[in-house]
Amino acid sequence: ANETECLARQYVCAMSIGSAPVVLPDEEIDVMLAKFKTYGKKPSELQDLSDFERKHAISAPPRKDVVGLAGTGAGEVPFAEARRKVIETCLKMEAMGINQGTSGNASCRVPGGFVVTSSGVPYDKMRPDQVVFMDLEGNFHGAFQPSSEWRMHYDIYKSVPQAEAVVHAHPTYCTALSSQRRHIPGFHSMVAVAGARTIPCADYATFGTQELSDSLLAALGESSKSALLANHGMICYGPDLDKALWLANETECLARQYVCAMSIGSAPVVLPDEEIDVMLAKFKTYGKKPSELQDLSDFERKHAISAPPRKDVVGLAGTGAGEVPFAEARRKVIETCLKMEAMGINQGTSGNASCRVPGGFVVTSSGVPYDKMRPDQVVFMDLEGNFHGAFQPSSEWRMHYDIYKSVPQAEAVVHAHPTYCTALSSQRRHIPGFHSMVAVAGARTIPCADYATFGTQELSDSLLAALGESSKSALLANHGMICYGPDLDKALWLANETECL
Repeated sequence: ANETECLARQYVCAMSIGSAPVVLPDEEIDVMLAKFKTYGKKPSELQDLSDFERKHAISAPPRKDVVGLAGTGAGEVPFAEARRKVIETCLKMEAMGINQGTSGNASCRVPGGFVVTSSGVPYDKMRPDQVVFMDLEGNFHGAFQPSSEWRMHYDIYKSVPQAEAVVHAHPTYCTALSSQRRHIPGFHSMVAVAGARTIPCADYATFGTQELSDSLLAALGESSKSALLANHGMICYGPDLDKALWLANETECLARQYVCAMSIGSAPVVLPDEEIDVMLAKFKTYGKKPSELQDLSDFERKHAISAPPRKDVVGLAGTGAGEVPFAEARRKVIETCLKMEAMGINQGTSGNASCRVPGGFVVTSSGVPYDKMRPDQVVFMDLEGNFHGAFQPSSEWRMHYDIYKSVPQAEAVVHAHPTYCTALSSQRRHIPGFHSMVAVAGARTIPCADYATFGTQELSDSLLAALGESSKSALLANHGMICYGPDLDKALWLANETECL
């Protein structure tokens, strides 16, 4: 019942773009029927198959057991922590709404190979010993067969040395776009987090086949970390399971924003390749320490995310030891960011929040997930533009700083990338006075600031020009939205109201 609703949702979303999705030929659906007749089944359960069904049955890799590598169900299994993390990731996919049932899968690299979800076992019932170890010769170990999509995981680990974790899912908007054989173009700066100018769509091939794996690798090329799979879903990799899951969710967020923009009836403005190249350079340095930024090119160094000057004053910076100054304000900033996620108006670390405190303001730090952020990691900045402490402020610190400098009544700022605000902003549209609630933002319209590169003074200047003397909320072209209020609760309320409008 749930899978039927998921398919209906994907189909409706695909049609909302204005053209019908590509429908697979009957002959291909017949292959699917044969595959699903064998899905998650043991050999003893597969009697009386026809020659056609036997030809197209889901094929497992060879089995090869080495003592100490396979899960046995008795006692502690090898790579237990990695196996538990794989299960945790799959459960998080469901909680995020980017997957359902056993239709997606996850894996992570371990010494000698990788561990991947098993075939046909529901994730809420999966035990660590049921997560399958596969070696890099293409053999699986233990009593449980790996996911029917094991080839894509295997080939990524063989071909991409930096891939440490892989996530595959069938999220609604990625699947809708993939069913129209569309890629996600550079309509938003966040497209660059996937490593290339677009998030490509791999050519169609039957699931579980070498042809699909080959098509995926061709789409990823040398730089992309995420790809759609035609009439199927999406897949991505990362340096660990948390970051791979974050990228899977971000890919779906971008797909949702892009579909929503196109559903208005005209295509969004796509940023030029030269601007996306700037984004790629910026994201290469995002959330990184200087020691992690060796071997940058001149272009990457020129466009690296720039932090403000650091200036420590005793008693102002968070140290991690004991109670930090402005602790309650810092906790409130974290709470606000978590509420943004719970409301669905932001995801990951792509938005940020701040509030005014004596002598300056406290703002989220760069690259630290909000569910793991501590109060001492929320950064104090003074009104001379310096940050204090060991953690750098959000890459969008300039917008917060300039609002506090220019708008005396601003006591809190919230910036996010919500779906509908971003869709409108990618078409450079404002929100006109079509509803009485538009006026809560202080002006006749909620304006859209002209495009400028994220994290730059140009963007901050564009924002202030759009806000003018009265507006408290604005869209940011090809980016998202930002607003301010008399406290964080009211600023968050206005951010959510702007998205509702």
